[in-house]
Amino acid sequence: MLKLALTARWIAALFFCLLLAVVFALMAQWQIGRSFIDSPGNNSWLAVTTTDLTQVAEPNSPFTFNEIPTDGDKPFLTQVKTSLSVDSSKAVLVTKRIQVNGDSGYWLVVPAQTEKATLFVVAGFINEKQNALEVLNQVREGDLNQALGASAEKPLIATGRYLPSEAPVESPAENMFDSLSVAQLINQDSFDSQQVYTGFMVLTENNLFSSVDGVELVTIGIPKSDSQVNWLSAFYAIEWTVFAGFAIFMWWRLLADAYKKQQAALLAQ
Repeated sequence: MLKLALTARWIAALFFCLLLAVVFALMAQWQIGRSFIDSPGNNSWLAVTTTDLTQVAEPNSPFTFNEIPTDGDKPFLTQVKTSLSVDSSKAVLVTKRIQVNGDSGYWLVVPAQTEKATLFVVAGFINEKQNALEVLNQVREGDLNQALGASAEKPLIATGRYLPSEAPVESPAENMFDSLSVAQLINQDSFDSQQVYTGFMVLTENNLFSSVDGVELVTIGIPKSDSQVNWLSAFYAIEWTVFAGFAIFMWWRLLADAYKKQQAALLAQ
């Protein structure tokens, strides 16, 4: 069979099949490259910019993420900074909150006053109901502003994410809500200010509430991941790899059939 394989006809056929195998292998490599793609949320977490809250939102004005500035077509994570005077006596809990690592629990939310308007602030995350209720009582009864020397004359400088208000949901208990609806929260207590930010701010740095036992820093957004898998492209990559192997197999199979016919003809003589 080796003698037959070394004839010009079968060497030419081998080169043709090898050429097909190379083409199929290149197609498989191309599909593999399309199978693993960067997470669409990664770019926004790689570049971070901090701007003043007034550059992103205005009191009593609707807010969507379109107000957040961008650098050309490049998306990035935008943080806002503002001065706050919080009112811990009116703190509430928001349920069904999930951290980036998958932990579920409660947000501790407190109203605050900026230079322009009332702003609801997510001050921390608490992972158990009983613990959350204990923290809420401690925060509502204690004057954390006074403890840290914060007042209208000496506000706290806070940094965080500014996010749109959520839709209102019926409150499951006193001082506890299933969604963070600014309209719903503003109606729970009387506020002196007629100016209210329609979004809310999530503190992303350690703050005065971080010293309270059981309160963790809130993590929000899309978790970073190295890649996402396009399973259809992965299937095509496997398919092209099989085709590449099949091209070589077909040459060997046709050669074997030709050899058997050759041997049968010699025996018939």
